[in-house]
This record gives sequence, C-alpha cells and structure tokens, in this order.
Amino acid sequence: MPFTNKVDYIPNMPSEGYDPAAVQEQKKIQKKRWQVLVGVFLFVVILANIFIWTRAPEFQSQAIMHFSYTSQNAEELDYIAQQQLSLNQKRLTSNSTLQSLSLKLREDHNIDVNIQQLRDMLSATTSETAKTITLQTTGTAPEVLKPVLQQWLSLYMSLLEQEQISKGSNEALQFEQQLEALEQKITAQKQVVEVFSEANNIISVEREENVIPNKIKGLSDSLEEAEAQKAQALAELDSLNASLSSGQQVERPIDRPSIDANRVVLQELEAELSELSERYTQQYLQRDPEVVAKQQKAKALKAALADQIADSQLLYLQDSQRNLAASVGKVNSLREQLADAQEQAQKFDQKLAEYRRLDDMLKALQLQASTLHNQLVEQEVSKPFDAKISILEPPFTPEYPVGPDYWQYSLISVIAAMVLAVAALLLFSFIVRKNKPAAGGANFVVLPGEQQALRYPELHGAEQAQLAANAQALQLGTRQYEPNQLENIRLLSTSECQALYGVANKQGKVVIGLLLSGVSATDLTQISKNDFMPSDNTLQITGAYARKILLSSQLSAIMEQLCAGQQPDNLLWLSALSVDDLSQIIINAGHDAELPYPEQLSAEVLRHTYLTYLVNQGVRLNDLEQLAGYLKPAELGKYRSVNRHGKSVDIDKANALYPYTVSESDIANEGQ
Repeated sequence: MPFTNKVDYIPNMPSEGYDPAAVQEQKKIQKKRWQVLVGVFLFVVILANIFIWTRAPEFQSQAIMHFSYTSQNAEELDYIAQQQLSLNQKRLTSNSTLQSLSLKLREDHNIDVNIQQLRDMLSATTSETAKTITLQTTGTAPEVLKPVLQQWLSLYMSLLEQEQISKGSNEALQFEQQLEALEQKITAQKQVVEVFSEANNIISVEREENVIPNKIKGLSDSLEEAEAQKAQALAELDSLNASLSSGQQVERPIDRPSIDANRVVLQELEAELSELSERYTQQYLQRDPEVVAKQQKAKALKAALADQIADSQLLYLQDSQRNLAASVGKVNSLREQLADAQEQAQKFDQKLAEYRRLDDMLKALQLQASTLHNQLVEQEVSKPFDAKISILEPPFTPEYPVGPDYWQYSLISVIAAMVLAVAALLLFSFIVRKNKPAAGGANFVVLPGEQQALRYPELHGAEQAQLAANAQALQLGTRQYEPNQLENIRLLSTSECQALYGVANKQGKVVIGLLLSGVSATDLTQISKNDFMPSDNTLQITGAYARKILLSSQLSAIMEQLCAGQQPDNLLWLSALSVDDLSQIIINAGHDAELPYPEQLSAEVLRHTYLTYLVNQGVRLNDLEQLAGYLKPAELGKYRSVNRHGKSVDIDKANALYPYTVSESDIANEGQ
C-alpha cells in the first residue's frame, strides 16, 4: 500500500544465537507432544470402545396402522388426513395414554414400566402419502416388546371405539360387530359343510355329479351288457344242442382249421388210393407194401379225424355251458351290486338333502353378511372423512437386534479420538508457547504516516499495543461471537409486569398483555380483527403453530375497543408494526413506569418472562409450543434450569393467564 512522505521504523534487538539447553528442552517438549497425542488417542479409544461393546443389543418390534377414507376429493382428503394423522400421533404418545398403558401392562402382563421408560421405548411416525402410522418399540428385552406394543395398540383402538360410541356412531359399530360375528359363523358353517361333504363323499348339490349315482348308472349299463351276453350264450348252447340232437357235426371254431387240414390230407390220400385201385387189381394192391401203408394211414387218419371231431363237439359244448354259467354269474353279481348301490343311493339321497340344507344355511349367512357389508359401505360413504383404521402389520417378537452398530460406533470413536488427540496436542502446544519466554527476531516494524514527537521507549510501547490489537483482530478475521442472548436475557418480576401494563396506553396494554399470554412477536404483527373472538375472550393464532389464546376480560375489552370500526380483514393496529416497533412501545412503557434499565426491555423479555412463568408451574418443555408457538431447540433448552418445584402438570391444567393486572394476580394467588 502507498505510504506518505514520512515513514518511521523501529528496529528490534539482535538475536542471542544458538542455545544447547533450549534445543534439549525443545526435544523434551516434542516428546511430550507425542505422549499427549498418543495417550489421549488411546485413552479415548479404549474408554469409548469399552462403553460401546458393553452395551446390550437393542431389538425393535413394530405395527402399522392404516387410515382409509371413502372421500374422493383429493385436496380435502389430504388436508383432513394430515390433520388426523398428526392428532393421532400426538395422542398415541400423550401422557394420559402412556399412563393408562403403564397401568395395563402392570395389571395384565406384570410388566412394571413408568411413563418415562415408555417414552424412551415407544415411538410413532406418520406417513402422509401412505396414510399410515408406524408404531415401534425398542429395548434390550425382545420378549417384552411384543406385549407392550400389542397392549399399546389395543388400548388406543379401544379408546377410539369408545369415542366413536360417544360421538353417535354406535350404529356403524353395531354393524361392524354384527359383520364380524357373521364372518365367524360363516367360517364355522363352511367347516361343517366341508366335514359333512368329506364324511359322506358328496361332491356337489347336483345328484348326478356325485359318485354313488354315477356308480348306479355304471352298474345298470354293465348289467344290461351282461344280460345280453347271457342271452347270447344261452342261444348258442341251445343251437349246439339242437345240432347234436339232429346228428349234425358241430366243430368248435378254434378247432376248425386243424380239422379242415386233416380232411384235406385224408381226401388226398383216398383220391390217390382210388386212382391206384382203378389201375391195379385188388390182389396186387394187397401185396404192394406202399399201397398197404397208404391204406393203413388213411384208415388211421380217418379214425383220428373222427376222434378230433368228437372231441371238438364235446369241448364246444363245454365252452358254451361255461360261457352261459359265467354270464349267469356275472348277471347275478351285478344285480347284487346294483341292489347294494341302490340301497346306498337311498341313504345318499338323505345325506344329500342334509347337505343341501347345510349349504342353504351357509348361503343365507353369506347373504346376510353381504347385506350388512353394503349397509356399512353406505354409512361410510355418508361420512367421507371418517377414517377406517386397519392393522396392516401386527406386532411381532423380534429375533435379530437392530442396533447398536458396534463397528460403526467403533470407527466413529477412532475418528473422535483422533480429533480429541489433535485438540489436546494443540492445547498443549498453546500452553507451552504461552509459558515460553519471547525470543529476539531479525525483523522490524514499519509505521506509515507522520508520527508525533515521541521518544523511542514511548513510541515502542504505544505502537506495540496498537499492533497487538490489530494482530488479534486479524487472527479473529470476520468471525464475531455474539453473547449468549438466551442466558443473559432479562427476567421481569410480576410487579414489574404489572407496572408496565398499568402505565401503558391501550396499544401498549394490548402488546404487553398478548406477549404475556403466549403470542410471539412475529404473530403479534400479523393479528387481524377476524382473529379476535370477544364472545369467549380468545384470540385465534393461525399458521403452522395454530392455537387459541385465552385472554383476560380486561384485555379483551381493550381489544374490542381497538377493533371497533375496523374491517374484518384489517390488522389490529392502525398502521403496520414491526418487531422493533413493539420493543420501542415496551421501552417507552418501562420509562414511564420508572423501571431500572428500561433499554433492556423488549418483546423477547416479555416472552421469556411468560415462558418462565409456565415452567415454574410444572409445564413440560415439549408442551410449551401448544401455548406459546414455535420455540427453537436452543431457546427451549435454557428452560431446563428453571425450577419446576418438583412437579409436572399437563398443559390443560396449567394457569395460562399471567397475572399482569392486580386483579388477575390476586386470582392467581388464590388459585395457588
């Protein structure tokens, strides 16, 4: 950077040179640095891993509740479903529900858990897209998780059923109960029908489709065929006897080819002998051995043929008699089987009639169930925004742990140990540098600009102080650490609040009264006439943290005067006010009330005073937003140190009216 025409410089003292003792001391310090680094690292790693690996495994069971609606209006349905899911989620984890659950678990399951333990075990998360609430229980004892979750679910479902009855939906509940009873009867009747059908071999209510009638039909067909075979065998036997009586030769069909072959051979032999007899005399023929052999052969063949024909006739007659006997036996057997089947058919007809009666009873029950279901659907359609809750996933006993992830936590502990070791090393180095005497340097300081006539010692001290301040500013850079406003914010007493309210004008009274009633400064700047309801002395806060604020009668009267003559959509103030404007109104009232340090007053001071007033009564931190709107986690955390006097009260039992007027203070004292 450019300098002016006058530049002064201040040389430093020369260096003192090499010092062996300083070098040895530096080595000791370096060794201690390593000891600090390694020692802190090992200490943190060992301690953290002992804590990690001695933790018991955690198990988790869950159940899923589904909310279904009959409305088809997507925009309205999404809004209603979101509101109902949020409401049910809060009620599931409310203090009253957990208290009832603790009593039920102690009575029914002999499980002794208090409300705080239940808060740690139970969680309820919503899914607006799927319209479900997932209930989860987490703990180290897997056998306890399922009964706890089942009792939680059944307790809440019974609570909803009681509310439905109280709201006049008893008819729908009766329909559901009747439908459930009918479903049980239908299941039982189906089992009776199936058992009866299997015991009596009944396939269908149609008679012809069952086994026994089909068997009778088959036996009848077989009997007709057997009687036809019997008649044919009898006719064949009669014909055979008639032929034998008339002297006709009868041959068995199976023997006919052999007999015909022997006839042909005999005929050929007789023809040959006849030819020889014509050519030679009888004496010659009797003397010729070949002719004699042929004559003997023909005689033997003729006798064998006669015997063969006689045997064939006898066998033919025996076969016909056997066929007739077999046909008669078959007919008699089939008649007996048919008689038995007909007797079974009579019994089957009785069983079939009973089966039809049971089937008709089942169909009648199914018709009643269908009618009830249609009536229930009609009722649901008439109430499109009433949710029907069903259990998509019932509770279960977990078999495998869900955490902790020992290896992941071990890795994190190693990383944390490294960071802490480096931090300890930096702290050690800082302490060493701070205790080490300053050494001389070979640099010099340039001071631009015209200097005043100061002697060297005076100039050195002044400029060194200035340079030290500048160096500190350069090291800090642009980081500016604001003081912890939450810890240092002023807390007003009841008498100070009463003094502020007493001296303020109407606008100031409204500002102070609303801030001491749970209205935030941001909400205060946006209040309109529509939000104020003088009939019940309440103020409706809209937005993400919508709530209804109870007002004192005096403050309600003042606000009614301010709203007089304004349009419904107009803001409560004649002109728009910012948060700074509200604080200025409070500061002005503080001056008029002669409070000490009125410049410390602001909207945040009054809000802090009101929140402290609620916590002193025993209101839980997580319930503060129901009266005071959104609070940052860091802002909410500072009220952990507020004395609650050893008590805890529900938000609806707390006194939400801060005694900023004398009359309300007396009322509050009497209530306490």
